[in-house]
Parts: sequence; C-alpha cells; structure tokens
Amino acid sequence: MYFSRPSDNMNGYRYSKTASVLGKLVHVIRIFGVFTAIVMFGVGVDIAIHHYTFGFYIMLMSLFVFFLEITWAITLFLNVCIKNEFNPIFSCWEIVLWLRLWKKSMLYTIFSLVFFLWPHGLWLSNIAGILLLWLSFLYIVVTFKDLVQKRSDFVIVPKGQATTSYDQYDDISDLLGDSVQISLSADNLSELDQDGILEL
Repeated sequence: MYFSRPSDNMNGYRYSKTASVLGKLVHVIRIFGVFTAIVMFGVGVDIAIHHYTFGFYIMLMSLFVFFLEITWAITLFLNVCIKNEFNPIFSCWEIVLWLRLWKKSMLYTIFSLVFFLWPHGLWLSNIAGILLLWLSFLYIVVTFKDLVQKRSDFVIVPKGQATTSYDQYDDISDLLGDSVQISLSADNLSELDQDGILEL
C-alpha cells in the first residue's frame, strides 16, 4: 500500500499555486500590452507635435503593438463568424499567429531600443521603452511556462480552474472545428419539428 508523503503534497501544492499565478499572468499581460501601446501612441503624438516626422513612425509602431496584443480577440471573432475551417482567411491568419511568445519578446526588445536611442528629449520616451522591456520580459516568462508544461508529464490544476496558455484563443478552432454544424433546412428537420414550425 502506498502512502503519500507530506513533502509530495507540499510540492504538488506549490506547483499548482505557481501554475495558478502564471495562468493569471496571461490576463495581466493582455492588459499591460494594451496600456503599453497607448503610452507609445502618446509618445508618438508628442514627438509629431514637436515637428518630428519620426513621431508618425512611432504611432504606426504603437498601432502594430496594439494589433499584436488583441490577436486573441480577433482569433475568437474569426472563429465565431467564419464557420468554414478551410477558409483562406484562416491560412493567412496563421501567419499573424506565428508571431507570438518569444518572437513578440524579441520584437518588443528591438522596439524599446528605438525609444532609448532617439528619445527626442522626452522623458516619456524612456517610460515607453521601459514598459516595452517589461512586456518583453513577461513574454519570456510565459514562453518558459509553456515549455515547462509541454515537457512535464502532468500538470496539477486547482479545482474548478482550467489550464490557460497565453494565446488560449489562438487554438479555439480545434474546439469549434469538432462541433457539427447542422443547417436548419427542411431536409434536416423531423416531421414533428416541421409541424411545430408551421404552427408558429
């Protein structure tokens, strides 16, 4: 007969607590990413007001960061609106979804260098660069978490919670693709259903 040792229970508790914290980090990153894009846009506007054309490039860069930070919502929207999983839009969207986790981290690190090398005398430029570096660091943490989850044989999840990866809505097509689509044509309705509809 096997009795679990207290140390085993404590390790499992610590692991589940860490998994829970990292799962909540996903939502923090999404909010923090949008906030960072807004700060970047403000820096771009301020630089453009001082008659530097470089400000417009920063505004475009901030819109790109904002787009990358809401890809999970766009993915969910596409999966709900487009019922055909072989639609060419999905194959194009896969290119966008390729840029995630550590790839975003590398890109944001490069973007942050722009704010440090050409601050144009604005203190807010350094703030935007620091925010981008923090966002880049958070993506490295989430990438490490995903690698650990893939290599481990099991993941302890607290009761009542589902496991969450960073782009949990990126793979929702797997969930929706398995559901059977039934059209409401007369051929698919039973006689009882047809009679009920005619009475209405």
